[in-house]
Amino acid sequence: MKKLFLLFVFALIAAGVYSQKIEAKETSGKFGKENHNAIVTTVYHSNLKDVEKEFNSLLKDYKGKISSKKGVIFGDDLLITSISNNTIDVYATVTEGKDGEVNVTAAFDLGGAFLSSQMHPDQFARASQIMREFALKITEKAYAEFLKDEEKKLNDAVKEHEKMVSTKDGLIKDNEDYKKRIEDNEKEIEDLTKKIEEKGALVKEQQTAFEKLKNDASQIK
Repeated sequence: MKKLFLLFVFALIAAGVYSQKIEAKETSGKFGKENHNAIVTTVYHSNLKDVEKEFNSLLKDYKGKISSKKGVIFGDDLLITSISNNTIDVYATVTEGKDGEVNVTAAFDLGGAFLSSQMHPDQFARASQIMREFALKITEKAYAEFLKDEEKKLNDAVKEHEKMVSTKDGLIKDNEDYKKRIEDNEKEIEDLTKKIEEKGALVKEQQTAFEKLKNDASQIK
C-alpha cells in the first residue's frame, strides 16, 4: 500500500511538472510544399503513432472530414466554435523531437487567412489552449502507462528480492539442520566407537574361549 501511495504521489508531481513544461508556441510550419503560420506543442513519454492517432481523434470531434497525405494531416471544414463560428481547415504534422519527444504542429485556416497571434489574438489564444490541453492530456495518459510499466518492473524486482531472501533463509536453515545432524552423528560415532571397542574385546574373549573348547574337544578319545 505504501509503495502504491508513493507511486501515486510521484505521478501527481510529474503531472504538475509537465503541466508547467508543456507549452503551445507560434511557429512557421511546413506542410508539404507550403509554409503557414502555425502552433506547435510537445507530447512527452509517447510515440509518433499514438500521438497521430490521438490527434486524428481530436480533429474528428469537430465533425469535419479527416485525411492524411505524405505526413500531413488535413481536417476539412471543422467546426471549432471556441475559435470561430465558421468552419476551419486544419493542417497538421506530427514529428519526432529529441529524447523521445513528439512535436505536433498545426495551422488553422480561417478561410483565406491562417491564424496568427498578431491578426487574431483572441482566437489564437483559444487555439493555443486546445493544442496545449491536447499535449497535456496525451502526456498524462502516456505517463500513466509508463508508471504502470515501472510499477510492474518494481513488483517483479520486489518478488525476485523476496525469493532471493527466502532462498537464503532456506539455505541457512538447511545449514543449521546439517550442523545438528553432524553433531548428532558425531555423538553417535563416539558412542559407537566405545561400543565397538567393548564388543571387540568381548569377541576376542569369545574367540579365545572357543579355541580352548576346540582344543578340549580334540583331546576327547
